[in-house]
Amino acid sequence: MDITKAYSTFVRTVEAGSFSAVARELGVSQSAVSKNVAALEESLGVQLFARTTRKLHPTNEALQLYEHARPLLDTLDSLRSSAGKNPQAGPEGILKMTMPASFGRHRVMPSIGRFLERFPGVKLDIVITDTVLDLIEDGLEIGIRIGNLPSNTLVARPLGIVEYIVVASPEYLDRRGRPESPLDLQNHSCIVYGSKGHWDFESEHGRQNIEVAGDIVVNDADAIHQAVLDGLGIAQIPTWMACGDVTAGRLESVLLDYYPIPEPVSIVYPQTRFLTQRARCFIDFLAEELRRR
Repeated sequence: MDITKAYSTFVRTVEAGSFSAVARELGVSQSAVSKNVAALEESLGVQLFARTTRKLHPTNEALQLYEHARPLLDTLDSLRSSAGKNPQAGPEGILKMTMPASFGRHRVMPSIGRFLERFPGVKLDIVITDTVLDLIEDGLEIGIRIGNLPSNTLVARPLGIVEYIVVASPEYLDRRGRPESPLDLQNHSCIVYGSKGHWDFESEHGRQNIEVAGDIVVNDADAIHQAVLDGLGIAQIPTWMACGDVTAGRLESVLLDYYPIPEPVSIVYPQTRFLTQRARCFIDFLAEELRRR
């Protein structure tokens, strides 16, 4: 039995919840995954999974073993990358990550080519979605998050902030009027991101929390950007997304004396995982790129 392969297969089976998912990920047959886990069970003399027709359920022994095996495998992976036959070769392997859709498209993806050129031994598996994924369950090493982090199970490195601006097309404002205070937004059609039906502002009058509503609720910042360009309402979007349109006159900034509350951007990874060299290199690279911009 290849003990490292057996433990690696076991760890991913705990995280994915099925032999078939791990088999697809590793590019092997489902029976090969099952045999690796069975060999580990025989070696340890314990049952690691309760098997049903629909799902695998890790036993208490499996959960205890996972807590020790996961960090050890991450450490081994990092040591292999940094202390291989050619230490100058740099990080290697597949780095799996997730990032928010619009931020990923506009702020991260333009730098990916430079990262791959600098670290040719790394391959990237990127999930771009505004859904907050469970890094461990989905087999992801790192994730980029926008906003405050409620979970204390993640290690976070700050990357900066996202600043917002309130904009509308000149045509919309000529038709509906220009708001002079956040309270005026209640008389406008606001394009709302997801369930965020309120916008926060800072000003010399203090902080204001305004309930907003309109004809469009959408969970994608690029779609909001297009809708506001089409004159469908007022939107609060990232400054880096709107500044070119404001300069060109396609959009107009409103409420200039009121400042939408910025949100922090962080790159995160589970506390239970040892950060691999490829992940550390990507984090340092992205922080440098965003700081340079």
